[in-house]
Amino acid sequence: MNKTNKSLMGTAVAVAVMYCSLTFLLTAVDLFGKTSPDDVGIQILNLATLLSGGNLVAGTDLGYLGSLSFYYDLLPTDAGTSAMLFLTIGFLLMVLGIASPASRNFKGPAEDPQEFLFTHRPLAIVKCLLIPWNSLATFWSFKKAPVIIPIAFLPFIAPFALVADLLLLAVFLLEWLVMTAKISFAFKKDRETYESHTQYAVCPKCKMNFYQPLVKCQCGLVMKYPVPNVYGVRFHTCNNGHKILSTGEGRSRSKIQSVCPYCKKEIQTREAKPIVVSMVGASGSGKTTIMLSAVDGICSKAKEKGIISEPASKGLSPAAVAARASVIPTVSGETDSEFLFMRSRELSEKELIVNDISGLEFEPDRDKSLFEEYYRYNDGIVFAIDPLAVVAVYNSQSPTKSSKATPVNVLESFYNMYTEINGYGPSVRSTVPLAVVMTKMDDPRVASAVNAEKTPEAFLAKYGQDAFVKIAGTAFENTKYFKVASLGQSQNALDPFAWILASNDDDLKQIL
Repeated sequence: MNKTNKSLMGTAVAVAVMYCSLTFLLTAVDLFGKTSPDDVGIQILNLATLLSGGNLVAGTDLGYLGSLSFYYDLLPTDAGTSAMLFLTIGFLLMVLGIASPASRNFKGPAEDPQEFLFTHRPLAIVKCLLIPWNSLATFWSFKKAPVIIPIAFLPFIAPFALVADLLLLAVFLLEWLVMTAKISFAFKKDRETYESHTQYAVCPKCKMNFYQPLVKCQCGLVMKYPVPNVYGVRFHTCNNGHKILSTGEGRSRSKIQSVCPYCKKEIQTREAKPIVVSMVGASGSGKTTIMLSAVDGICSKAKEKGIISEPASKGLSPAAVAARASVIPTVSGETDSEFLFMRSRELSEKELIVNDISGLEFEPDRDKSLFEEYYRYNDGIVFAIDPLAVVAVYNSQSPTKSSKATPVNVLESFYNMYTEINGYGPSVRSTVPLAVVMTKMDDPRVASAVNAEKTPEAFLAKYGQDAFVKIAGTAFENTKYFKVASLGQSQNALDPFAWILASNDDDLKQIL
């Protein structure tokens, strides 16, 4: 039981036990001080009347409680002794019920193993009222037969338990009002912060996006994302008693181990706002090299601005960036997304997610399996074109050159997937920024061929790809062309990424 529940339940129970203890002592005084010990019926009636707040039938002198003779009068061997014994057992069984494990059970269900608040667990009022009666549950747990003991003493438990219920209910309702107000205020504030700084999370493994991930406790229990709710305001507690922060203030939840709610794999989210960029292009067009060079540029620019940039996937590691001149072709099939985080004291954390898949996936294939879930929520597309390949296909005399992976063929294949996954009709224009990149501009032959024309669009039109320019302009509202060198002194692969990032985030617009 966590500290909040100890405080909430402890306050209610303390009030109830103190009052019941006082009535128990006053009843003892009456039974052995002023009432005839032979009239047990009147003694019991006095007990019930006193507990309910009325006047004693036979009257009593409360000053008798302060007399030392009171303690000696507890020993007579008459009917009063028997009545007092039964009442004592009833009182102790009521106290046992309050202290029983059943009263202190706040555990959540297996699908969300977090401790509920005392005031907000399921059937909270009913469970609160059952607290003084829980000795029955305790004895029932001892192989059931001993439950006959509290059942036999129910007439002597009942007066104390009923008064305890009245006090528990009064304190419970007051605590419920306070905790409900605190939860409502904290939840609203936390949600506003989350939706402003984070908005949603992405799994780099299955590519699904979701509002918030699951979390994994240090003991291995997987539960819903901790926010101010019925499990707690500032902290939640797992069923094994481990504390988990439940507020996003000061990035307090950034180090929580996240779990994808779909594939159930461990991931990183850090409550960072995701910006998703999709790489598109034929095999060998330079997509991976552009990505690695752009990441190098982002990290350098961030360092200049005093921003911490942390590549968090193997494909964006410093070793991978350093070896970008000799990148091996991306394997076909579904691969994990690459991602890096950026943060500073002034900058809420951002997560750049790049989906770089093999160019073979963009070749026409009717039996193609559509796994590019990120097309539903991506924030930008980098379309890589190798100018040398464009020139080579244009100059080719092969009768099958029209079936080659030309820019227009790749664009059509990609856009068919894109519209099918998003459910777009033929007249819909995507608002996602499309950066069309002429790659390998560090190669003098490429630079000479492309720069011979005024613009990349003019280059594509000259070499038989004017349809690409028309389709791209028709399918996407926001299209921009770039000439990029990913290697050498003049590398500028950051440019198309900076344009996409700035189009999606005002903070990064100021930085990049």
